[in-house]
Amino acid sequence: MESPADTPAAPVIVERATASDIPGIIAVWWDSFSSDFIRRVYPQTPDGRRWLERAFARNLGPAPGPGYPKVECLLVRNPDTAFAASSGLPVAVAVYHIVPAGCDPKLRSWRARWPAFDDLPDIREDVLAEFFEPMEKTQSYLLKDRGHVYLEALGTMGAHRKRGYATALVKWGNDLADELGVDCYLDASPEGKPLYERNGYIGQDVSAVVERPPGVSMVRPRKSHN
Repeated sequence: MESPADTPAAPVIVERATASDIPGIIAVWWDSFSSDFIRRVYPQTPDGRRWLERAFARNLGPAPGPGYPKVECLLVRNPDTAFAASSGLPVAVAVYHIVPAGCDPKLRSWRARWPAFDDLPDIREDVLAEFFEPMEKTQSYLLKDRGHVYLEALGTMGAHRKRGYATALVKWGNDLADELGVDCYLDASPEGKPLYERNGYIGQDVSAVVERPPGVSMVRPRKSHN
């Protein structure tokens, strides 16, 4: 008889999100991204919720038009059946953008990726620009017009970390990039950087274009198919 410590962990299942998952995705988002500055970007208010609802509703639909990056919104669900109220709800989320080669920078800018907020006073354009625009500069500087897989966000609820969920979500993107023969790109927090390094990402020097980047710009080089 195996002891609990000897019992193999169940495999982590990565799924595509559906519209019914949006409330759970927002719960993960707010729990994962909770620094003071990030709470200004994604305010935990009714306006902030409405903006995220619009964003994920659009992410889960078709691309707005030809030439736009394809969005993949992925999640890992809570496998713990001991608590019926939370079993099956999202506990980890990733948002990927599959950027085609030669993509018009305007079509992959943050203004194209995120929905309008003119009617949402809590969403401030100056805060969004401060957050997103340096990352756009580094992404364009490093990837030029090459096709790539862009991991825009990855978050796991605090109570569900250290279970391999983030690794599984990163591996999903790596496998897709290898299938497509393209690079991966992301901007990591200092806390997340070791995870990405373990999965093949390499920190980049972007001082030529951004004096104070908001994160660590990282690229996972494409795998050779020779």
